[in-house]
Amino acid sequence: MPISKQTVTDAEYEIMKVLWKAERKMTVGEVFRELKGSKWSASTISTFLLRLADKGVVAGEKWGRANYYYPLLTQNEHDMEETSAFLKKLYSGSVTKMVRALYDNSRLSREDMFELAELLENEI
Repeated sequence: MPISKQTVTDAEYEIMKVLWKAERKMTVGEVFRELKGSKWSASTISTFLLRLADKGVVAGEKWGRANYYYPLLTQNEHDMEETSAFLKKLYSGSVTKMVRALYDNSRLSREDMFELAELLENEI
């Protein structure tokens, strides 16, 4: 399934995480209960779900009086699209340029470097 080119906001991503974790269709009320402690009302969550549906990221089905929502893409598909967009925007699509920038700005620990070296060694 093609992934929406529209960005999922941070708030919408919180809703998506609930849907991915549930691995089943959920009502607004169920999402609301999963987000206990959130500052959002059920109405706000409903609005987020409708926006996500407009973006082609979730779909809804009406069963009786309730709408049940479910993701149209996996978390991995979403995260890979976001990662690709990030790389294109900041590093011309180059992972090497990103790692170089992290290294040059002392953002990579020795442990990170060993893990990257091990990953690359195992792939070559």
